[in-house]
Amino acid sequence: MNIGNYITSGILQDYCLGVLTIEEEKKVENMCHDFPAVANELQLLQKTLEKYTANNSIFRRNELRMKVWEAVKKLWEANP
Repeated sequence: MNIGNYITSGILQDYCLGVLTIEEEKKVENMCHDFPAVANELQLLQKTLEKYTANNSIFRRNELRMKVWEAVKKLWEANP
């Protein structure tokens, strides 16, 4: 098996997103156990995803908060 092809296949990204079947997840975990390069790439992907969600969740939360307050203000003005 070509480890480079496995790493670039997208299976590790799917694992991080939780969209694999249980059997596929076990295969990824076995590959990580058997091939340190796969484990390193998975760890890098997980850290990158964590950073992305941390950075973007704050923005989205503030954006959502502003939209909610705008909607409340409009309702309050329409029905004082």
